[in-house]
Amino acid sequence: MSAARSRGGLGPTNVAAAPRAFLLIGVAIVIGLVLLWKGLDTSPSGQAPAPSASAPTTEAPDPGDAGTGAGSSSGSTDTTPTTAATTPTTVVPTTTAPPMPEPTHAPNEVKVLVANGSGVSGAAGKVTDMLSPLGWAMESPANADKTSISGIYYKAGYARDARVVQEHFGEDPNILQQIPTSGLAVPANAEERVANADIIIILGSDLAIQGG
Repeated sequence: MSAARSRGGLGPTNVAAAPRAFLLIGVAIVIGLVLLWKGLDTSPSGQAPAPSASAPTTEAPDPGDAGTGAGSSSGSTDTTPTTAATTPTTVVPTTTAPPMPEPTHAPNEVKVLVANGSGVSGAAGKVTDMLSPLGWAMESPANADKTSISGIYYKAGYARDARVVQEHFGEDPNILQQIPTSGLAVPANAEERVANADIIIILGSDLAIQGG
């Protein structure tokens, strides 16, 4: 019995030593695997891995860039079609009276004759007196064959001057006519004055032309 006690004092029994042995073996295997893994790792310690290729990054646009709108991406293009609203305009034609033509000659260079065919005594004298202060070279009043239609007749080249004379009476310009080739119906004693005049005013019974 004394011999058994002395073995027990030198170390553990076989039953207690077995788990410890397995634990040591396991620790040795783990250390061996760690050393083996470090031996296979060829990358230098402490060095960051090489950067992988990636798509280029796009910087945010500068808000002060005049080429981009606020909040839009750099280089973006708005391809949305826009249609401008159009409002049809209506052109209203305006009618204006034709301007009075400039006379071709100075009034004192235009000889004007008033011939009375209205049947109203003194009518030609009144019209002559009305036109004289305006500067026209007035001939002495004459008689014309009695007529119901008043008219202002002019020689070739005096159409504008006749229009100015007509404007004094405010009548329809249709009363203006060029002297017909057949001449005007006047008494024989008035033919010379008619031939000498540049503009002849015939007073008719319609009283379209009056001296006021």
